[in-house]
Amino acid sequence: MTDPRPVVTRIRCSFAIVGAAVLVGACAMDAAEERRLGAEAAAEIERRVDVVRDAEGEQALSTIGHALVDASGDVSHPYQFRIVRDSTVNAFALPGGFVYVHTGLLHTARDVSELAGVLGHEVAHARLSHGAEQARKQQGLSAAITVVCMFSGLCDGGLSQVAINVGANVLTAKFSRTDELEADSAGIAYTTRAGVDPRGMIRFFARLREQSGNVPAYLEWVSTHPVEDTRIAAAERLIGPGAPASSPAELEAAFNVLRARYGSP
Repeated sequence: MTDPRPVVTRIRCSFAIVGAAVLVGACAMDAAEERRLGAEAAAEIERRVDVVRDAEGEQALSTIGHALVDASGDVSHPYQFRIVRDSTVNAFALPGGFVYVHTGLLHTARDVSELAGVLGHEVAHARLSHGAEQARKQQGLSAAITVVCMFSGLCDGGLSQVAINVGANVLTAKFSRTDELEADSAGIAYTTRAGVDPRGMIRFFARLREQSGNVPAYLEWVSTHPVEDTRIAAAERLIGPGAPASSPAELEAAFNVLRARYGSP
């Protein structure tokens, strides 16, 4: 299959290895380099979070996740989906197809369409190389640490001070907001192709909007996520009248496994 990306995005970058850190040059990365960067960042994340060792739960999450990967047409990475024991409502994707979902999000999602909406969004980030592009913009920094800080929300104290200059983070935030809307659009397409009701994304966003009053205004400014009202309006415009109104039985069954383990009683 012909690579659909522009030629410039397939040019290999030069990497300098300093300990476990990868420094990224000014050019874009190919799939192997994105995977290498993602693996570096995943190793750092898994030293800092509680990854759940639950084979059946992880298989259920992977069933839903890989249905969306298949719908995306991405064959460049072997995607993996991991559960993180954390009560915050969060999910994130690293370059190369490493996707993490917090138990707080699994607890909050009310049906498979809501979870699939989030997973479709995260698959889109990886599929569209958003994480790799954000790391490239932070030239001269450790790319792996940059990805950890920008996409997982784990950084605080010394690590974030070393890895990210605050001014640069605000400067690149507008590009990340654009990335978020692009990932929403692609995620809706993936869920629709997978036979899942794409309106689940809207319902989930509405729930986040209800909870967003607790977020300080200064955090909203540097946030990589657009205001939820904006995202809801954009998502509604993208969903056509012929979109699925339910979800495949296999994915419903997988969600029920996750709900039994991590959802509301």
